[in-house]
Amino acid sequence: MTVANTDSRYQVIWLMGSVADDYLKEDQLTAAHRAVMEFLYPHERLSVPAIAGKYRVSRQHVQVVVNELRAIGLIRALPNPQHKRSALMRLSELGRATFEEIRRNESALIDKVFAEL
Repeated sequence: MTVANTDSRYQVIWLMGSVADDYLKEDQLTAAHRAVMEFLYPHERLSVPAIAGKYRVSRQHVQVVVNELRAIGLIRALPNPQHKRSALMRLSELGRATFEEIRRNESALIDKVFAEL
Protein backbone atom coordinates (compact mmCIF):
# COMPACT_ATOMS: atom_id res chain seq x y z
CA MET A 1 0.00 0.00 0.00
CA THR A 2 1.40 3.39 -0.96
CA VAL A 3 0.71 6.35 1.31
CA ALA A 4 1.28 9.91 0.07
CA ASN A 5 2.82 11.13 3.35
CA THR A 6 6.32 9.66 3.80
CA ASP A 7 6.46 10.27 7.57
CA SER A 8 6.76 6.76 9.06
CA ARG A 9 4.49 7.68 11.97
CA TYR A 10 1.77 8.65 9.55
CA GLN A 11 2.30 5.44 7.59
CA VAL A 12 1.90 3.34 10.74
CA ILE A 13 -1.35 5.08 11.63
CA TRP A 14 -2.60 4.71 8.05
CA LEU A 15 -1.74 1.02 7.86
CA MET A 16 -3.17 0.23 11.29
CA GLY A 17 -6.35 2.14 10.52
CA SER A 18 -6.79 0.39 7.21
CA VAL A 19 -6.54 -3.08 8.77
CA ALA A 20 -8.10 -2.46 12.19
CA ASP A 21 -11.46 -4.03 11.39
CA ASP A 22 -10.04 -6.56 8.91
CA TYR A 23 -8.14 -8.65 11.44
CA LEU A 24 -11.14 -8.68 13.80
CA LYS A 25 -13.58 -9.90 11.14
CA GLU A 26 -12.46 -13.50 11.70
CA ASP A 27 -14.09 -13.35 15.12
CA GLN A 28 -16.99 -11.25 13.78
CA LEU A 29 -15.86 -8.33 15.94
CA THR A 30 -15.26 -4.65 15.28
CA ALA A 31 -12.79 -2.10 16.59
CA ALA A 32 -15.55 -0.86 18.94
CA HIS A 33 -15.97 -4.37 20.37
CA ARG A 34 -12.21 -4.61 20.83
CA ALA A 35 -12.06 -1.25 22.62
CA VAL A 36 -14.76 -2.20 25.12
CA MET A 37 -13.10 -5.57 25.73
CA GLU A 38 -9.78 -3.84 26.39
CA PHE A 39 -11.32 -1.69 29.12
CA LEU A 40 -12.63 -4.84 30.79
CA TYR A 41 -9.45 -6.89 30.42
CA PRO A 42 -8.49 -8.94 32.35
CA HIS A 43 -10.84 -8.67 35.35
CA GLU A 44 -12.08 -5.10 35.36
CA ARG A 45 -15.71 -4.47 36.26
CA LEU A 46 -17.16 -1.29 34.78
CA SER A 47 -20.63 0.09 34.17
CA VAL A 48 -21.68 1.21 30.72
CA PRO A 49 -21.40 4.91 31.74
CA ALA A 50 -17.87 4.31 33.07
CA ILE A 51 -16.84 2.60 29.83
CA ALA A 52 -18.35 5.49 27.84
CA GLY A 53 -16.31 7.93 29.89
CA LYS A 54 -13.07 6.08 29.18
CA TYR A 55 -13.96 5.52 25.51
CA ARG A 56 -15.13 9.15 25.14
CA VAL A 57 -18.25 8.21 23.25
CA SER A 58 -21.92 8.28 24.10
CA ARG A 59 -23.35 5.92 26.66
CA GLN A 60 -25.87 4.81 24.03
CA HIS A 61 -23.09 3.74 21.66
CA VAL A 62 -21.38 1.74 24.40
CA GLN A 63 -24.71 0.16 25.36
CA VAL A 64 -25.16 -1.10 21.79
CA VAL A 65 -21.63 -2.57 21.76
CA VAL A 66 -22.09 -4.12 25.22
CA ASN A 67 -25.40 -5.68 24.14
CA GLU A 68 -23.70 -7.23 21.10
CA LEU A 69 -20.83 -8.60 23.21
CA ARG A 70 -23.27 -10.02 25.77
CA ALA A 71 -25.31 -11.68 23.01
CA ILE A 72 -22.25 -13.62 21.82
CA GLY A 73 -21.09 -14.48 25.33
CA LEU A 74 -17.94 -12.36 25.51
CA ILE A 75 -19.05 -10.25 28.46
CA ARG A 76 -21.52 -10.68 31.26
CA ALA A 77 -23.39 -8.35 33.57
CA LEU A 78 -22.89 -8.44 37.32
CA PRO A 79 -24.90 -6.69 40.02
CA ASN A 80 -23.64 -3.22 40.88
CA PRO A 81 -23.89 -2.64 44.63
CA GLN A 82 -23.63 1.12 44.11
CA HIS A 83 -26.30 1.43 41.41
CA LYS A 84 -29.17 -1.02 41.02
CA ARG A 85 -30.01 -0.06 37.43
CA SER A 86 -26.47 0.12 36.04
CA ALA A 87 -24.89 -3.33 36.07
CA LEU A 88 -21.16 -3.90 36.05
CA MET A 89 -19.78 -5.48 32.89
CA ARG A 90 -17.01 -8.05 32.99
CA LEU A 91 -15.34 -10.24 30.37
CA SER A 92 -16.44 -13.85 30.45
CA GLU A 93 -13.82 -16.60 30.31
CA LEU A 94 -14.49 -16.79 26.57
CA GLY A 95 -14.14 -13.00 26.35
CA ARG A 96 -10.76 -13.05 28.10
CA ALA A 97 -9.51 -15.86 25.88
CA THR A 98 -10.78 -14.08 22.76
CA PHE A 99 -9.14 -10.81 23.77
CA GLU A 100 -5.84 -12.58 24.48
CA GLU A 101 -5.99 -14.06 20.98
CA ILE A 102 -6.73 -10.61 19.54
CA ARG A 103 -3.67 -9.22 21.30
CA ARG A 104 -1.46 -12.02 19.95
CA ASN A 105 -2.77 -11.34 16.44
CA GLU A 106 -2.14 -7.62 16.90
CA SER A 107 1.45 -8.24 17.97
CA ALA A 108 2.06 -10.25 14.81
CA LEU A 109 0.36 -7.57 12.73
CA ILE A 110 2.42 -4.77 14.31
CA ASP A 111 5.62 -6.74 13.67
CA LYS A 112 4.57 -7.15 10.03
CA VAL A 113 3.70 -3.46 9.61
CA PHE A 114 7.03 -2.33 11.04
CA ALA A 115 8.89 -4.84 8.87
CA GLU A 116 7.27 -3.27 5.81
CA LEU A 117 8.33 0.28 6.74
